[in-house]
Amino acid sequence: MQDVPVFGTRIQGCTYVLRPSAYALLRNAAGDLAVVRTPRGCFLPGGGAETAETPEQTVEREAREECGFIVKVRTSVGKAVQIIYSAEEREYFEKICEFVEVEMVGAAAQSEPDHQVDWLSLDQALGALTHESHRWAVDRLRKRHL
Repeated sequence: MQDVPVFGTRIQGCTYVLRPSAYALLRNAAGDLAVVRTPRGCFLPGGGAETAETPEQTVEREAREECGFIVKVRTSVGKAVQIIYSAEEREYFEKICEFVEVEMVGAAAQSEPDHQVDWLSLDQALGALTHESHRWAVDRLRKRHL
């Protein structure tokens, strides 16, 4: 993947599971960004793709599960790779992340009770997000709307 930034540090000798992922950049009328707080950190709404799922389908499903939001994908913000270790899964992952700007078109039942949605300014989100790739995507969004 040429010109795709890589965040995190690979550890020599470790095997990494490739995990296609997609994340939503959703702003409210005040311009604040939806950020999901979980016991593992703060993230943009989204996550790993299920088998044969497109990035758009992943974002739509994850936003509904994590936040109770029905969203419509508007445009791509960019792609990045995030290298992580998941203590929960006890595996190293190379997350191939697609970041997309979305708009909210409805509400649904949230199915992940340990996920809390906070609306943060872009600067607050940059300080709160756990993964570097998510901060990179927020920075790209901010530069796009200057």
